Amino acid sequence: MPYRVMKESLNAVIDSLADGILVTDAQGNIILYNQKTESMLDIKGSDALGRPIKEHIKNEALVRLINKILTLDMPYHTEEVCLIDSGDTRLRVHVSPVRDANALLIGSVTLLHDVVQLSAIEKIKSNFLAMVSHQLKSPLGSTLLQTSILLDGMVGGLNEKQRDLLQKVKAKIKGMTELINDVLDVCFIEERGYIAQIEPLNLAEILQRTIELIQPQAQDKNIALQTAVEDHLPLIKGNKGSMEAMFINLISNAIKYTPSGGKVRIELRKDAQYLQVKVSDTGIGIEDKDILRIFDKFHRERSERTKDISGTGLGLSIVKGIVDAHRGSIHVESKVGEGTTFIVLLPLE
Repeated sequence: MPYRVMKESLNAVIDSLADGILVTDAQGNIILYNQKTESMLDIKGSDALGRPIKEHIKNEALVRLINKILTLDMPYHTEEVCLIDSGDTRLRVHVSPVRDANALLIGSVTLLHDVVQLSAIEKIKSNFLAMVSHQLKSPLGSTLLQTSILLDGMVGGLNEKQRDLLQKVKAKIKGMTELINDVLDVCFIEERGYIAQIEPLNLAEILQRTIELIQPQAQDKNIALQTAVEDHLPLIKGNKGSMEAMFINLISNAIKYTPSGGKVRIELRKDAQYLQVKVSDTGIGIEDKDILRIFDKFHRERSERTKDISGTGLGLSIVKGIVDAHRGSIHVESKVGEGTTFIVLLPLE
């Protein structure tokens, strides 16, 4: 087939796609895009070909995301970007590096999918879930208080069997309360409530306070908490409560999946224009089939290894939401039987 005919056929296939596609070279110059991308990003004709993305893409978040992939050694990254310029368009953007046979970076490919209808449905579901959770939280709190009163003997003595049953009831109520709190956290993140109040933050200080809070949990399992914090770290702009929640969830999760006598190490250091948070453990590790879904809501590994480990399956989803809300990235490295490492990159600007 002649080259010209093959090129025209390829362009016809790309233009027929329902989603947008945008390809750049390693320097961030646009080398290919389809008609759907033109309408989504308001690119005019073929004028953008061979030109830097920042000259033809108005959305700064998307430009930053593509540049991040081209400058950082990241296997993949997924982020949802709302194009305010378009008003009624909401895009889910998938950006991946393109490498040659020698693993050298030669560019990036971006897929754009309009999820405005899906977002509306998800918002309805999220609002309904939040409403139900709020309605359940109050009666559960009252029940927990009344159970504690019974266990304290304030309304009469209990025999051993009665006390044992009430202890189990109390544990179940606590578990349900934790689940509801996690659900409300997820709903709050999805509404971007976690970044409503932005301020300069010293992550080293936040980490130190988190370690003090979580130390008893580690001591109960005879797990050593180790920290390595680089000196004179710059501040980041973020929400204090959400950063505390990120540390608590990551460290608690590491402790939970690490057998007695193990170690959990938390590192903070500057990495180019990012602050890197690394949480490593010597735990049971994550199987390959579960790594792809590790940040999904309510996902938990179901196996003989984890049958005695409790949890709601929302902790890592909360962490992912916090990191995304702060325009950062998170990925996981794990080996079964040896441990897991979560690496978070938070932008300094």
